[in-house]
This record gives sequence, C-alpha cells and structure tokens, in this order.
Amino acid sequence: MVLPSCQDNSQSTSGDPVRPARHQGPDAGKTRPHSTTSPDPTTAPDSQKTREPTPNADRPSRVADNPLGQLGRPGTPGTAGPNDQGDGHGNGNSGGHGQGNPGGTGTNVGWSGPRFGAVYHGMWDMTWSDRAELLDKLVSIGVRWVRLGVQWSLVQPNPPSSEHGGWNVNWGLPKADRVINQAVQRGLKVSVTLQRTPGWANGGRAPEYLPSNPADYARAIERLAHRYRGKVGSWEIYNEPNNDNQLQASVADYVRVLCAAYPAVHRGDPGAKVVFGGTSGNDYEYINAAYHHGAKGCFDVLATHPYNSNLSPRPPPPSEQGWWFRNIKYVRDVMLRHGDGAKPVWFTEFGWSTHPNTARMESFERGVTRSQQARYALDVLRITKRDYPYVDRLAWYSARDETNSTTENNNFGLYTLDLQPKPAALALQRFFASQ
Repeated sequence: MVLPSCQDNSQSTSGDPVRPARHQGPDAGKTRPHSTTSPDPTTAPDSQKTREPTPNADRPSRVADNPLGQLGRPGTPGTAGPNDQGDGHGNGNSGGHGQGNPGGTGTNVGWSGPRFGAVYHGMWDMTWSDRAELLDKLVSIGVRWVRLGVQWSLVQPNPPSSEHGGWNVNWGLPKADRVINQAVQRGLKVSVTLQRTPGWANGGRAPEYLPSNPADYARAIERLAHRYRGKVGSWEIYNEPNNDNQLQASVADYVRVLCAAYPAVHRGDPGAKVVFGGTSGNDYEYINAAYHHGAKGCFDVLATHPYNSNLSPRPPPPSEQGWWFRNIKYVRDVMLRHGDGAKPVWFTEFGWSTHPNTARMESFERGVTRSQQARYALDVLRITKRDYPYVDRLAWYSARDETNSTTENNNFGLYTLDLQPKPAALALQRFFASQ
C-alpha cells in the first residue's frame, strides 16, 4: 500500500468531493509489501519446531485425492469441518460457532456493527500447530472472518495444457485446502484474494502483471470457486490494483480482468461474492476511473484499505488528504454517482503498527503505542457503525506480527510473533463480550 506524506491543497467548487492529486512526490511507490501477498513461493517445508514468518509457501503433509473435483471426506484436505455453513454475507458479527468450534467463546453475538475480521497469512510459512493456535485465539476475541491471500502462481504454476491442467496437486492445492479447512472448522468465514499471476499466463513477466488473456484468470477462479463452494464466501480480484508495487496494470486492464472474473466466480459458486480489489487508501479517483471503464456490474462488494498512518481515526480528515480512514465518504460519493448505492463496502485491510518512531521516518512509516492501537481499533468499530453503515466488514491488518519486512510492516499484528495478545486483542475481546 502507498501512504503519501505530501498533500495537495486543491479545492473543489463543482459539488464533487475534494479531489487531491494522486501523490507523485518522494514517497510515491513506497509500499507496505505485506498486503496479503508475497513473493513467489519456494518449496521449503513447514518446520514443526521453528516459526518461519517469511512469505514462502510450505508443503502440507497430506495430498488431496481428487484435487480438482468434489472434495473428499470430512477431516481430509479439501473438506469442511462441522461448522461449514457457507457464508450468509450478512452484516454484523452475530451467529454462533456451532459444534466442535475450538476456542469459541460466543463473544460479539450482540454486536450489530460491521463484522470484524483479520488478514490471516495462513499460506505463509508457520507451523500447522501455530496456525491452529492463532485461529483459535482470533475466534476467542471476536474475529468472525479472515482474509486469505492465495497465489495463483502457487496453485496453478503450469499452463492448462500440462498434466492435471497445470494445477499443483502435490502440495499447492492441498496446502490451500488445509489452510481454508482450518479456518472453516472454527466457524470462521473465509475471503480469498487470488493474486500473483503465473508466468505462463502473462508472457513470463513478474507476478505483479495481469494475465495476457483475462479468460485464463476467469477459468482459474471459476475452478477454485467451485472447489471451495460453501467454504470461501467471497473472492477478491487481485490486491491494491492502484498500487504499482502490487499490480502493474492500467485501470482499463484491471477492469477487463474484474469483469471476466465476475461471471466465472458465480458459475463456480452462485452464492459467493466478488470483491473489487481493495485499493491502497480510499482512492476514489481510481475507483471513479474504473466505473468509467465499465466496472459497474462486475463486482458485488467494493473494498478499500484506509490506513491512517499513526493518526487517530476520530478527527475529521483534512480535506486535502484523500487516503485516510474518514475519507471513505468520498468513495461512497463516487458509488452513489454511478448508481451503486446498494452495494456494500469492505475495509479488507486497515490497522496501526506498534513501534517507536524516529525523526527520519516518513509519515506513512510511523507507528503508535500498543495502548493507542487498542483504542483506535475500538474507535474504528464505533465510528464505522455510527457514520458508515454501508461498510459492513472490516479486516484488521494483521492477525499477528511478522519478521520479513520493515519495522513498520512487521508490527501491525493483534498478536505478537510468539502469539501473545497485544492490548488491542484483549480490548476487542472485552468490547464484543460487552455487547
């Protein structure tokens, strides 16, 4: 994601929201590389003794018997646990956990605001026991859904003309099966961001480039939507399409892929939702351009990533800074102008990093104290419920701290690297329990 530090003081007199120019100064292109994506995976296996928080894919211990067809018996990769109830896609965090939900406490069943979730890097390296423990802890504090990044280049690394249709049936798909099942078995709803293009689909370019033929992405996501029908409730089409570090594509090219994916997902799973890839910041200019290129009718949910640097979400935002949390109203204005007021908005990433600041840090690199992180997390829930009822889901970035990037990127977690709760996790647990 990009959080610019410079500001444009331009004003609007046309009745449209004030529109800052997209930042082109010295911070342009600086990004948090965490955003549910990762470099192309290696074949390094999971360690059962050490925690590997780097974003390299690992090898699950079991292989699905029927990798592209119907999913197998309960308890094997590709199957749901006793809580596989699909996704009602509704507002709020109500709903029980069902039987067999480890760690479930019944918290937040009375909360009528946006459904609270977390970005969960389950496809990155960590032990399976750590994955299970982290998911249990997320459920116990009131998390009801997880956003999971899945690399297309991992699950279908070879062209469809190859054996098994190019799908990685030895460990890529089985790993995704097992990661998704662990979440579903705990009553968590799952949203998948399918990203990182395999080289066979984009002429051998880097995974940040879109496929040369949008139909290739459409065929892949249709198969995956069918595979995880009733378990993955929504599919986000790439990540931060307005961020060159995440996706090298014009608005028009992104819309072509989005519009190819939309009917494909619904063919694979008529009950699943298609999510417009969360923009870096509340980039209403990009979203407006996407509408002009035909995006209307090609998604069920619009997503943004309204990071707020180290600032509180409480004060109204400066009108010249279009990226901040409170400027989601400008995104909504764009949707209303294009007749899309019935569609919800999701914050598929937001959060604050807990680390000390230095004089040399840019504004987007600044952190907060752990107590501030806890306070801001609750502020966002209250403010969103009160002022932005069209935002019906939030995903905190991220479930736990990391070690693979900068100080700022590594400290957004609700839990520390050794899975100890930060004050924000405890505050959320108390908040939802009190509703």
